[in-house]
Amino acid sequence: MFPRLVLKSLRRRPGRAFLIILTLVMGLSLETALLSIALDMDQKSEQELKAFGSNILLLPGESADAALSVISPEAQGYIPEAQLADLGGSAAFPLEGYAPFLYSLADIDGRQVVVSGTVFDQALMINPWWSVNGDIPPKGGQGVILGAELAGKLGLNAGDPVTIRQNGRLEILRVTGTLLTGGSEDNQVLMDMELAQSLTGLAERVSAVQVSVPAGEIQNLDEFAASLEERVPGARAKTVRQVAEAGQNLLGKVNMLMGLVTALIILISCLTVSASLANAVIERRREIGLMKSLGAEGWRIASIILGEALALSAVAIPAGFLLGLALAQAVGLSVFDTAVSFHPSVVPVVIISAGLLAFTASLMPVRRALSIEPAIILRGE
Repeated sequence: MFPRLVLKSLRRRPGRAFLIILTLVMGLSLETALLSIALDMDQKSEQELKAFGSNILLLPGESADAALSVISPEAQGYIPEAQLADLGGSAAFPLEGYAPFLYSLADIDGRQVVVSGTVFDQALMINPWWSVNGDIPPKGGQGVILGAELAGKLGLNAGDPVTIRQNGRLEILRVTGTLLTGGSEDNQVLMDMELAQSLTGLAERVSAVQVSVPAGEIQNLDEFAASLEERVPGARAKTVRQVAEAGQNLLGKVNMLMGLVTALIILISCLTVSASLANAVIERRREIGLMKSLGAEGWRIASIILGEALALSAVAIPAGFLLGLALAQAVGLSVFDTAVSFHPSVVPVVIISAGLLAFTASLMPVRRALSIEPAIILRGE
């Protein structure tokens, strides 16, 4: 009987039912779109923040306060390479990765240049913006990569031989490619770590370690740094957080704005639906008065009004959700120039909010219906 009463009431007033459904569809679609965009921005921003590279720099204790632009074997200390075995990360302190570097000075055609030894696979992983034109030298191989600016100054290209004088030794190496980073590496000679250690005589030692912490853990950088210092005794960890923190702060403000807009949309939809249901109660006051005079309890009348609101919400949810996904894609492509991914977590949020919206919008109409006096209504007053 209850479903029949609800459906009959809706069929008798199709215009009002359509208006309520349309209001709910608009509210739920905007909620779906904003939630999808906000969640997608969180994921994409984390990926973009990774492009800024390492956010912790591990340096020898005696040279941690020195500028990296001043690199000389006499001024810098070293970190034993064996201590880096403990940098694999853990459940409490996950790491994206790390890359060791060994800096030294060498002479090429009378020009003093910085030579940087590294593990290329690890360095490229935490510095994804590095652009290598050519090949990466093989592990332990006799090849080097020249920074783009240095290669231009020396007039060298991939495949050319380059003569490096270091520590009284003369080595003829082959240029395998050039590197463009937009940073100091553009004026450096980069080679495999094993070759750099061999040329400098600094076996199993490194000058610095770039460590990349997941973007979602930026707020815990100080804790990560302290943990790294415990794992590598004698080293100091310096955090590089300005760009990542600025990006996260901006993202937080955008998400807050989207949350406020979503709440405002839901509130407006709730008020509109509540007003429509309240008008329906006024039109049906004789019907409600008759039901109460026949012994209908207040909770039964309230359940009919609430049932109507929930039924209309159930109809509006699929349409609002699909329309919201389409709207999110349109906004993503036109404003952010990227497609918005589907997030399953949006589905339960939209369903729950639709139910809460229907329940909240029914409170005022229910109160008005329960205040109807059967005797007064049936007398025609």
